[in-house]
Amino acid sequence: MRASKYGIIFLFIAGLISFFPVLTHAEQSIKAYYFYNETCSHCHEEALFLDSLKDEYEELDLVLYDVVASEEARDLFDSVREAFLKKNAMTPFLVIGGTAFIGFSEQTETDIRQTLTRYQSEQYVDVVAKIIANQPLLPGDIEEIRFSPGDFVTLPIIGTVPIDSLSLFLGAVVLGFVDGFNPCALWILIFLISLLIHQRDRRRMWLLGLTFLLTSALCYFIIMTAWLQIAFSIAGIIWIRVIIGLFAFVFGLLNLFRYYKNRKDPVGCSQGDVTKRMKIQERIRHLIAEKNLLFAMVGIAILAIGVNVIELSCSAGLPLLYTQILAYNDLPAFLYYVYILVYVFVFLLDDILVFSGAMITLRISGISARYSRYSHLVGGIIMIIIGLLLLFFPNIILFS
Repeated sequence: MRASKYGIIFLFIAGLISFFPVLTHAEQSIKAYYFYNETCSHCHEEALFLDSLKDEYEELDLVLYDVVASEEARDLFDSVREAFLKKNAMTPFLVIGGTAFIGFSEQTETDIRQTLTRYQSEQYVDVVAKIIANQPLLPGDIEEIRFSPGDFVTLPIIGTVPIDSLSLFLGAVVLGFVDGFNPCALWILIFLISLLIHQRDRRRMWLLGLTFLLTSALCYFIIMTAWLQIAFSIAGIIWIRVIIGLFAFVFGLLNLFRYYKNRKDPVGCSQGDVTKRMKIQERIRHLIAEKNLLFAMVGIAILAIGVNVIELSCSAGLPLLYTQILAYNDLPAFLYYVYILVYVFVFLLDDILVFSGAMITLRISGISARYSRYSHLVGGIIMIIIGLLLLFFPNIILFS
């Protein structure tokens, strides 16, 4: 009986001893686990900053993990990201105690200093040490960075978001705007309007036109959402970033070639020959002439879906590229879909303006094919720039 008591006491003490390296205090060293890769420019900047902190914080013990050179480091990185619910986060990635710091900026320097100062006098849990020791994490082990009000920005409709996300909002606006000047869809919309304005029934005009626009928006949103789910599964694979960069660069060159090839084309769309365009026009005439409004709306919706499939090949990957950029950034789940909605809204904005203006004035005063053809030129230049950034300066385009 006495031996049994001693055994229980021994196991209890052993458990406490195994727990001590994980639950630390100011008197011990403060371990900082730094995940990086050699091709990351911000990683080098943060490494220099962390080295400079050693004089300021003598307790700091920096542990380095190159996630490219070491498979063991890469596996640990995956486990740490999963623990912090940051599965899509990229390097640089720093963990001190229960706090993770993703990316590097002047604000990151302030956050790291504040955390180290706090841990000098407070008890904290070494989360990475627990992961390495295969110990279960508790809900209170993970801490959030204590932001100040200046670290957030308020956007119209979206509300308050981290300031780093602002670049994603601007990216949605710029890429969506360029993608919107797509000659493959514009010529069909303008032809549709040219038939609608001769209808006597204004209600029918609006319903058929809005059916085309809303179906286009829904179709584009569904396609981009599906691409986003695929992008999530491959975002953490470094060579995928290289492939996406090459894709963007090559299709950027293809867009420039399309602009040069179709610079004299009155339509500006290289997808499909004249015969196919005439068939589409004949189909639109038939739908507009359909007396049953419901049948006409269904037909217009089906036509819009087909047009969007053609349009995706004409856009040469701008929506695909934006969803890939989204996947590389760690955001609240709802924000991914908000940014896609922003992209789709801006993408359709020119169509909405052209259609609304025509319905109100009963005149077509939209964007000419000459301007829509410039979308290939501008889109090509943007994709080449993004491709080069993904290949050689990834941290500039991966906003997190």
